[in-house]
Amino acid sequence: MLRGLIAFCVREPLITGVIAAVLIGFGLYATRHVPIDAIPNVGENQVIVFTAWPGRSPKDVEDQVTYPLSVALLAVPHAESVRGKSLFGYSFVQVTFSDDTDFYWARSRVAEQLGTVGAKLPEGVVPTLGPDATGLGQVLYYTLTPAEGMNLADLRSIQDFVVKYELQAVPGVSEVASVGGHVRQYQIEVDPDKLRFHNLPLDQLVDAVQKSNLDVGAKTVESGGMEFIIRGRGLLGADQSVEQAIKDIEQTVVRTSDGIPLRIEDIGGVQLGPEFRRGAIDLNGTEAVGGVVVMRFGENPRDVIERVKAKINQIEPSLSGVKINVVYDRTGLINETIGTLTESLLQEVLITAAVILFFLLHLRASLVVAITLPVAVLLAFIAMQISGIEANLMSLAGIAIAIGTMVDMGIIVSETIYDRLAEWEQAGRPGGSERRLELINESASEVAPAVVTAVMTTVISFLPVLMLTGRDYKLFAPLAWTKSFALIAALIVAVTLVPLLSRLLLQTSRWTRQRRLLGAFGMGCVSTAVAGGWLYWFAVDGNHLLALFAVAIISSIAGYWMLGERLRPTDQNPVSQLILRGYAPTLRFFLSRKGLFALLPTVVVVLGLGAWFGLPTVLRPFEQFASKLGADLNGVPGYVEFKHQMTGLESDDWIALDEGSWFYMPTLYPAASFSQAMEVLQTQDALIKEIPEVANVLGKIGRVESALDPAPTAMIETYVMLKPRDQWRDGMTGKQIWDKINAVATLPGVTPASPLQPIEGRVVMLQSGIKASMAIRIYGDSLEGLANASLDVAAQLKTIPQVDAATVNPDIVLGKPYVEFDVNRDAAARYGMSTMMVNQIVETALGGSNVTHTLEGRERYPVRIRYERHLRERLDELKRLPVVTHSGEVVPLSVLATMKTTWGPA
Repeated sequence: MLRGLIAFCVREPLITGVIAAVLIGFGLYATRHVPIDAIPNVGENQVIVFTAWPGRSPKDVEDQVTYPLSVALLAVPHAESVRGKSLFGYSFVQVTFSDDTDFYWARSRVAEQLGTVGAKLPEGVVPTLGPDATGLGQVLYYTLTPAEGMNLADLRSIQDFVVKYELQAVPGVSEVASVGGHVRQYQIEVDPDKLRFHNLPLDQLVDAVQKSNLDVGAKTVESGGMEFIIRGRGLLGADQSVEQAIKDIEQTVVRTSDGIPLRIEDIGGVQLGPEFRRGAIDLNGTEAVGGVVVMRFGENPRDVIERVKAKINQIEPSLSGVKINVVYDRTGLINETIGTLTESLLQEVLITAAVILFFLLHLRASLVVAITLPVAVLLAFIAMQISGIEANLMSLAGIAIAIGTMVDMGIIVSETIYDRLAEWEQAGRPGGSERRLELINESASEVAPAVVTAVMTTVISFLPVLMLTGRDYKLFAPLAWTKSFALIAALIVAVTLVPLLSRLLLQTSRWTRQRRLLGAFGMGCVSTAVAGGWLYWFAVDGNHLLALFAVAIISSIAGYWMLGERLRPTDQNPVSQLILRGYAPTLRFFLSRKGLFALLPTVVVVLGLGAWFGLPTVLRPFEQFASKLGADLNGVPGYVEFKHQMTGLESDDWIALDEGSWFYMPTLYPAASFSQAMEVLQTQDALIKEIPEVANVLGKIGRVESALDPAPTAMIETYVMLKPRDQWRDGMTGKQIWDKINAVATLPGVTPASPLQPIEGRVVMLQSGIKASMAIRIYGDSLEGLANASLDVAAQLKTIPQVDAATVNPDIVLGKPYVEFDVNRDAAARYGMSTMMVNQIVETALGGSNVTHTLEGRERYPVRIRYERHLRERLDELKRLPVVTHSGEVVPLSVLATMKTTWGPA
C-alpha cells in the first residue's frame, strides 16, 4: 500500500500538488478558527443553581433553600456530586456531571428537576440556572471612568442599563456581571413615633405603598371611526423624573380618616440612597464601578475578547463622556501562548534547514524538509479543528515537542533519496528520467515502513495518557492528541510530499548564468509577495518596507545559489569527511575498552535517577550495604554535600504558567463588616500600586452579581497586573514581587495569602471550593465541633517546618455574630399579632424591605421601607423599638420577641 501511494504521489505531481494546496488552505483556515485559550478548560462539567433570598442568614438559607435543592438535584441523571454553599442572602448549588455528559443536556435536566422542587421552597424564592459558562469563562474585567460631575450611583446606572446590555448582546458572551458602585434606591424612612401617634401598623404602610404603584388597561373605545386604547396610569417614576417620583411616593395615601388623608410624608421622609450591597471593586485604591464579561461555553476566548473590545469602542461615544477601561483580559497571555508555537516552529525550520545545508551543502535539499514541517503543522491544526481540540498551552506544547521527531521523518526520507540520486548522477544517469523516478520510489519505499513503525510506536505510547480521568485527562490529553496528530501528519507528509518535492528539487542544475539571474529575480519577487501576504493575513502592524526589501535580497541570492547546485554523494562532502575522521577512531577506542564505556551510561543513569527521585533516595541502598560492611559513607568528606546537590524534582498538579499577573487573596476575620473590609481593600490596593513593577491593581470584596462568584463579603480578591519585564528593576523576579505584595498588604488583622495567579486561582477554587493550593477538609455533625477541630488542625500545621505558619488560615465556622429575635407567640396573640406580623416588623423596620420598584423608562429602581437610621444603630436599643399592634396598643418589640446574641456561620 505504501509503495503504491508513494508511486502515485511521485508520478502524479499535479494531483498531489492540488490536494496539498487544498489541505494547506484548510490548515490556514483552521489556524484562524480553532478556539484559542491560554490553558485547557480543566473545570468540571458543572451546572450551578443560584437562588437569592435577600436578607436571610446563612443558617436560614442552608435549612430552607440549599438543603431542599441539594436533595432534589441528587435525582438528576448522570449527576456525580451535588455541592451546596449558603451565604447571607444567597444559595449556590453546584451539580457536577460526568465529563462525557453534554453540557446543555445537563442544564436541561437540572432545569427540569427545578420545576418539581419549587413547592418545597419558601414563598417568593425562585431558583435559577447560572450562566451557560464555566468558572474559567471570566475572560475580561473592566471599570467605568466617570465624566465630570458623576458619582458612583450614576455610573452604576449606566453600567446596569446601558453597558451591560450592549456587551451581553455580543456573540459568545454568556453574561456581563455588574459589580461596585451604588444601586439607586428610593428610601422611605419611617418615624415609629408617628406610627404610634396615628395608630398605624407597619404592614398597612407596606400594603399602601405596594398599591400605589400600578398601571391598568381598559381595553378600547371606538369614536369617530377610530379605536382609542384606554390606560390607567399610576406607576411610580413613569415621568422619568427623580423629583417627581419622590413626590409621588410622599403623596401616597396610607388611609383616610374623616375625609383627611394620611400620607407617607406625614409619617416619614423619602430620599434617594444606596441599595444594600454585598460586593464592591476598587482600582488602584479608589472605589470604582465595573463589570465582568463571562464567555459562553465552547466559545473562542480570543475572538470573544476582540468582539467585546470592538463593541466597547462602538458604544463609548454614546456614554456622555464615560470611558470603559479594560483592566484585565487574557489576550496578552493567549498571544504569548500562540507565540510559543510560532517561535518554536520558526526556530526548528531554520535550524533544520541550516543543519541539512551544513551536511549536504545543498539548499534545495534543505527546502524539501523545511517546507514539509509547516505543512505537517497545518495538517495537525486541521485534525484539531475536526476533533474540537482548542489551541492552548498544552495542545500547542504537544506540537512543539513533536517538531524534532517530525523533522527526523522528513530528513530520513529526503536524505535516502538524495544519496541514491547523487550516486545515480555520478554513474552517468543510466536509464534516464524513468530510472530517476524508480529510484525515488525505491528509496522512499525502503525507509517508509521503518518510519511508520517508529511513529506508531510513539503514538501508542501516549495511550496511557488518554486513559486518564478527571482534571488530569483535561490537562494532559490535549498534549497527547496534538502530538499524535502532528506525528501522523508528519508521517503522511514524509511518504507523500517529500518524494514529490525530491522529484522536483533534487537534481543537478544545468542552467546558464543568464537564466539563473532571471530565476533569482523571479524568486525574489514571489518571496516578497508571499511575505507581504503573510503580514496582511496575520494583521501585523508597523512599517515593513525594510523587512520586505531584505526578504527580496536574501531570496534572490538563495535562488541564484539553488539554480546552480549539483548533487554530490555524502562521502564526498567535506563536513561528512571531517566527522568520519573523528568518529572512526573514537568508536575503535571504546570498542576495545567496553568496560570503560559501560561506566559512562551507568553514571548517567544514576545521576538521572538522582535528579528525579533525589540522590539521598537513590544512594540509600548503597549506604545500607556499606554500613553492613562497617563503613559510613556519610562520614566521607564532601559526600553529604554531594548527595544533597540533587534532592529530586519538585512535583505539582498544575502547569508552571507565568500569567504576568498575581492573584492576591488574603483572609479577613469573617465578622468583619462591609465598610471595614472596603477600607482594608482600598488601603491594600493603594500600597500595592506603589510597587514599581505593578501596572494596575483591581481589588474586589464580596461577589459580583453572578452565580459563578460565591464569595462572602469578607473575601478579598485582588488582581495585580504587572508591567512588561523590560520595565522591572534589575534583578527583580516574580517571586520577589509577590513577597513584596504580601509584605506591604499584610495589615493588622489580615493573614498573608498563598501565591496564586488569576487563572490558577480560579482553577483551585473550581476544583475544591477553597482559595489555596492545599487544604484539609474536616467532616462532622456539629458546627461547634467543626470550629474547634479547624483551630486544632491549624495549630498543628503551624508546627510543621515546611509550612509557612503565616499562611495557615483555619475556617472560623462560627465566625459571625447574630442578633436573634425569638417570637413570643402567646404575647403576640394577645395583641392580635401573628408570628409573620412580628417577623415583618423585624424584617422591614430593622433590615428594610424592598416593597416595590419604580419604572423610569428602561431603568428600574427599588422602593424600600425601614425605620429611621438612628433607631437601628445601637444594638441595645433595638428591643425597645415601639410597635403598633393590630389591637391598637403600642408596645416595645421586647414584649413580642426575645432578643439574644449568638454566634453562627458566616
